[in-house]
Amino acid sequence: MLRPIAILVAAVTVAVCLSQPILRSDLGRKEKLRILVDKVMQPERNWVTEEWMVRETAEAGFNVYSPRHGFDKPDAVRQVTDWCAQYGIYHLPWMRGTLEAPTGPEADGKRLVWGSGGEQSLYSPNADEFWEWTTKYIVEYAKLSKESPHLFGVFLDYENYSARSEGNCYDLSYDDVILAKFALSVGADPRVRPLPLSERKKWLEDQGLLDAFAEFQVNHWRERCRTLRQAIDAIDPTFRFCIYPAPGTPFMVKACYPEWATEQAPLILADPWTYGRPSRFLPQRESLEGNLRKLQDGMKIPREAGIPFIYAGGIDPVVAGADPEFCGKNAVMISEATDGYWIFYEGPAYNTTHPEYFKWFGWANEHIRQGAFAAWHEPREEPENWALGIFGSPGAQIKLVPPPVTGEKITFPKVTMRGENLLFVAAKQGRPVEIALRNIQVGNYTSLLAWELRNPKMENVAKGMIEHKGEGTATFTPEMDGLYLLGLSAGSCSYSVLSSNAPLAILAAEGVGLIGPQERLYFSVPAGLSEFTLSAKGAGVETVRVTVFDPSGAQVATDQTTPAEQSVTLKVPTGASAGQTWSLSTSRADQGVLEDQTLRLDPKLPPVLSLSPSHAFTASPP
Repeated sequence: MLRPIAILVAAVTVAVCLSQPILRSDLGRKEKLRILVDKVMQPERNWVTEEWMVRETAEAGFNVYSPRHGFDKPDAVRQVTDWCAQYGIYHLPWMRGTLEAPTGPEADGKRLVWGSGGEQSLYSPNADEFWEWTTKYIVEYAKLSKESPHLFGVFLDYENYSARSEGNCYDLSYDDVILAKFALSVGADPRVRPLPLSERKKWLEDQGLLDAFAEFQVNHWRERCRTLRQAIDAIDPTFRFCIYPAPGTPFMVKACYPEWATEQAPLILADPWTYGRPSRFLPQRESLEGNLRKLQDGMKIPREAGIPFIYAGGIDPVVAGADPEFCGKNAVMISEATDGYWIFYEGPAYNTTHPEYFKWFGWANEHIRQGAFAAWHEPREEPENWALGIFGSPGAQIKLVPPPVTGEKITFPKVTMRGENLLFVAAKQGRPVEIALRNIQVGNYTSLLAWELRNPKMENVAKGMIEHKGEGTATFTPEMDGLYLLGLSAGSCSYSVLSSNAPLAILAAEGVGLIGPQERLYFSVPAGLSEFTLSAKGAGVETVRVTVFDPSGAQVATDQTTPAEQSVTLKVPTGASAGQTWSLSTSRADQGVLEDQTLRLDPKLPPVLSLSPSHAFTASPP
């Protein structure tokens, strides 16, 4: 229930809204979109929307409310629309763009099948059931949109939340439904249907039919999308589709783009790639500039497609580094660069952290409304809490204890990292540090290897770039003793640390991104620990075997992922070897190919992996 002062503010807000109404046709055009997908207020009432939630959304300056639950309840959809009209904002029902398929025979042959042969418990985008379900709800929304301009479209979420995901929805599916139709269209060998799932894509390639199959399936999607758009246009041609995640999956780009986007109803593209900071080790200013570049790149795809569209960058407070002030500045930056922003509002607790987030979103919305976009360049008001806000807080939970800093140069075994990784470096004041790095090509990618060093106060002390397929050295002379942080990223390529004259270790609290076989990585097991776990994750046909060795080098445990089971957790007994340095390696699994992999350590272990036993970090309680 609102406090008396909040009621007064709400009344003033409503009066302003009524005196200066926002036209539906102006959303994303003359009026920047400010969409709230609610996962914070709704849980307070068991995921049922109440009037005060819409009121708070309007008070904070948002112009669109999208409740995370309730899309399938017609009375609730109508009620939320009425409340939005009352408070001068708009309703965008949120619904998943995917439909779970049952395990029984009724869905056999109709489930989503990836090129690897992996089958998910989702209906294929080629199945009648999928389209009937999608159409049923969206047509009803269009009817309500015709009655009330305050419901203006649907928010379709094509993220793949189902088990055994190999990507967001949808890429080509190799299910019975589409293969049977394709075989009939080209007179192909009907034996394609009974082929094992894992052999279907290869069979099409061997027959020289894969390109024709892709074109056939895309045309099938387009026909389905066109039919739905025509049904909507017959009711309300201004009804809009908002689709996520932009810039888009093949299904979105090749079918939804050309069929759902019209001049009267431009497609709204919800980009998730600006949720938080583009790098866990970048401060606010550099993170906002990095997000700006992401948006500029993302908008190239719909522009090249030549469709009418509205682009909105996303924010998600649950991700690392998305503190309230950063989210507010991010919202202003996004809105200057695009047609507005949207929030997947999760993470804050309503009675504790929610007010601070809404304070900053309210600040952002007012600056956006006034066109005062320079506000995102303003310096921080609150100091950035690096340990808790960005790095997942390993340093806040335990105290890492590095080995002695001797200045000895150590050459490391082959360990190849990919993605963004963070390394702790132990250093002594005045003793120069030299860390040799190599940028390694992956496929046809040609990324630079970027490195950045920050001191124990999280101040930048050095940074640089290493050319594609090149080698270089990260060097600095410490001005104080302590643990420095080395951030490494090579875009789509990979990289290795060749040698170092200072102890270093890879932060593994949130997972270490690796590629290919790893010769050996080392970690400490605290004394008194009888058992620990180690998790490994692959991706689709990219699988991995992980093996754990005790201090003597004897194998203690091994397990592997498969295309069907993409993660595995090893339970490792320590026996009499707790309190010592252990090691692990990764190698090819029995099935699949050895490429990308992620390793994660048990929280009971020090959250780092070292490249040499002499560099193994231990830990003590805070």
